[in-house]
Amino acid sequence: MKILHVFHYSNLVNGVDRTTLTLLCALRQLGADVSALVPDRGDVTQALDELGVPYRVALLGCCTGPSKPAELAYLAYAATRAEMIESWLREGDFDLIHLNTGHLIDGAIAACKANVPVVWHIHAPFEVDLERYIRFMGSAAYAWLLGELGHHVIAVSEDVRASLLEWLPSEKVSTLYNGIDVDDLGIRARQPCKSLRGELGLPANVPLVLGVGRISAQKDFATFVRVARRVVDTHASVCFVIVGPVEARELAEALPKQIKELGLDGRVFVLGARSDVPALLAQSNVFLSTAIFEGQGLAALEAMSLNKPVVAMDCVGLRECIEHEIDGLLVPLGDEGACAQAVLRVLHDGALAEMLGQRGRQSVLDKYSAQAYAKGFLAITESVLHKTRTGEKASAADFVLGLLKKIREAHDRAAQLDQRAHLQTRLKNRFLQWTNYLK
Repeated sequence: MKILHVFHYSNLVNGVDRTTLTLLCALRQLGADVSALVPDRGDVTQALDELGVPYRVALLGCCTGPSKPAELAYLAYAATRAEMIESWLREGDFDLIHLNTGHLIDGAIAACKANVPVVWHIHAPFEVDLERYIRFMGSAAYAWLLGELGHHVIAVSEDVRASLLEWLPSEKVSTLYNGIDVDDLGIRARQPCKSLRGELGLPANVPLVLGVGRISAQKDFATFVRVARRVVDTHASVCFVIVGPVEARELAEALPKQIKELGLDGRVFVLGARSDVPALLAQSNVFLSTAIFEGQGLAALEAMSLNKPVVAMDCVGLRECIEHEIDGLLVPLGDEGACAQAVLRVLHDGALAEMLGQRGRQSVLDKYSAQAYAKGFLAITESVLHKTRTGEKASAADFVLGLLKKIREAHDRAAQLDQRAHLQTRLKNRFLQWTNYLK
């Protein structure tokens, strides 16, 4: 099977790209012919170069922006990118295109026009995944895109699948849990790196509680800090560390202020985006998640695979991956007191921490291996190929591409008007300069 994997981002700090690379590698080990399309050069292309996987770069930018012009620019360029991808699909003779989020309209259009089956991969509940489009598309329109421009939808958890089934027929949606390449993660965890405690100026025996994820409302690191305050009130030396890129700038700017106001300077540290997360996990004592929802919860699974005890709030997605008191500790969503008590249990009870770590790793090996991930994906895609009829999605693709071309025309006209307005302003300013000079 020849598969084109379309990446949404270009960095492996992002969980969606990381799990797509894991899938791609595992599929290749099973004999699939894999290629990739990426929006820019970065961590992903570096990894693909090292693996010898063929790829092309087609600039995407962002799906939307904070302004109407940014949205218009994205949609305008989507038509051009769709035509580029269609050309490559026809040239490459692919059997299937795998879109690693629901935000790759252009890839779906291109595939439908080239008569290549489309598999969407959705990593968040429907209403959350819709948010990137919400300023110019409603729920029904987004569901129509997934259904009419896709042959199948993969959900990363039963919670995500349930949200999709409110809009799509059950036969079009399957659950496939993301896989973890445990061997690769172990290698990266053992790579030489600076001591985290040394980097932070802490004694070698200080317990560390680690949180990993984007600084965003979803990951809710404000709650993480409040839980830290409760734990620090009881535990004399424990420190907390937050690792992850900034998604919401206002939340990132508020974190240091919150830490200072709660008297946690020197006890809670915000490190930002890091490429050595496995090594940081290996040096931690506890992994803590205060996310309000997850698609599945890759960071927690990675911690489990490295024998680290996990404490998490019982949120959508993640609650499917952790069995309370078996391979992790779950507390009611939003219950900061219970969360702090769970962290303290693990810190004070070495036998419990070891048991949770061992069982957590075994759970990942049993349920979430990269090999199982790839085999599940192939089973889904083989069924899709068997059911696909030639040209069945072409008319829907033509309809959406026609709309995007109209948007491109409007965008080009607006750009021309902006250029004229800019030129008029320059001429006016020059005229005023001359008249002032003549005075």
